[in-house]
Amino acid sequence: MVRGVDDGEDQLNAHWVDRPRPPYDLTVGPGRTVHNLRFGELLERLRWKTGMTRADAATKLGLSPEYLRLIEVGKRTPALGQMPNFMDAYGANAAIERVQPGGEQPDLIIIDPLNDEPVLVEFTSRIREARRIALGGPPDEADGQADLDRPKRRAHDRPSASRAVELGVVVSLLTQADDSTLRKIREMLEEELGYPGRSSNL
Repeated sequence: MVRGVDDGEDQLNAHWVDRPRPPYDLTVGPGRTVHNLRFGELLERLRWKTGMTRADAATKLGLSPEYLRLIEVGKRTPALGQMPNFMDAYGANAAIERVQPGGEQPDLIIIDPLNDEPVLVEFTSRIREARRIALGGPPDEADGQADLDRPKRRAHDRPSASRAVELGVVVSLLTQADDSTLRKIREMLEEELGYPGRSSNL
């Protein structure tokens, strides 16, 4: 469970009432270099606030210290499904996919320990973009041209909490796999899901 200070609920909700502005402060994921760096710095500040070393935090999160370093410098971005682990480990005042006053449901709202201000974070990924396309939504332009020839698939608007965590772990492992392993996994998934075969660019 994500922990927060006593007035954390009011602090998170006040963002929607008192601070009219574009809905997301950061959009993180593939191709979002500047926002990935800023998000990594935010996670690093949260770690500093706990007094944990990077090695201690990595152990608590089930990551290698090097992988956590890459996250903190914006070279890797954790998946949304990993956020409960990060927020719990850091004792962060945060809300994950919580419906806000007015009906909005941001991926993550987190209080920045530097200035005590809420930061709204949207997560993008190849998996989420594929799901959006399968549901008939537009592709994310920042991630490039989506493969619109893929067959439509039924998908859930939002995975269950346990599935989201599992997907986050799988994505985290995939980022560390070598090209040969990635190619095998891709071929296996394409065969299982009935996607047309295509040559790999790996």
